[in-house]
Amino acid sequence: MGAVHTAPVLKGDEMKKIVLLDLDNTIIDFNECARHSIMDIFEKLGFEYNENVFETFITENVKIWKRLENGDIDKPYLRANRWNIILAKLGIEYDGTIIEEEFENGVARGAYPVEGAYELLDYLHPKYDLYVVSNGFRFVQESRVKIGKYDKYFKELFLSEDIGIQKPDLRFFDYCYSKLGYPEKKELILIGDNISADIMGGNNFGIETIWFNPNGATAPPEIKPTYTVEKLAEIKNIL
Repeated sequence: MGAVHTAPVLKGDEMKKIVLLDLDNTIIDFNECARHSIMDIFEKLGFEYNENVFETFITENVKIWKRLENGDIDKPYLRANRWNIILAKLGIEYDGTIIEEEFENGVARGAYPVEGAYELLDYLHPKYDLYVVSNGFRFVQESRVKIGKYDKYFKELFLSEDIGIQKPDLRFFDYCYSKLGYPEKKELILIGDNISADIMGGNNFGIETIWFNPNGATAPPEIKPTYTVEKLAEIKNIL
């Protein structure tokens, strides 16, 4: 499936000058980083690892991050409770806060790229100013960006932990916009995999969006990305 769009393709259009990119599961494969971290922890602790462990992690992790995006909880709550919730689902008795610290440290050492990420960055970097917009933990994101040598592509990392507000809150985007020097919004476009944090956030702020949707998910009818792609390489046909 090619890029799906609801506006004229921008290729060759000098209007766009700034590209905002989500990091996890857009550029860096968070799932792969998480899988390796969990496997290492379970081996170290002598716990049995199987695919149910990872599937349970993904399910509960999505739920708790959604609560964070909605403003129902904060990051200290997430850190204190995420792995206790997961371990309870798995029927494992252990202090989840210990695993949380080990997990974050493990993820921070992983910089596995999403397929086509480096090729896309090599393509975009000479043409646009690139910025990260992420809800991830600061030390994790900074570590992975450095380890994966992604830092050479980005002018700055806009991280919710520094800003104190999560995507899709408009105040997150207001902060980024001020740091960019208030360019015309038509000069900006946001690329991300999260339909609410990235695409709804970008839409509500009034900028165009590219939804990276590798699994062919269906967007809620009220959220309308400007473009939808299933592979990062398709973005070269848009920008």
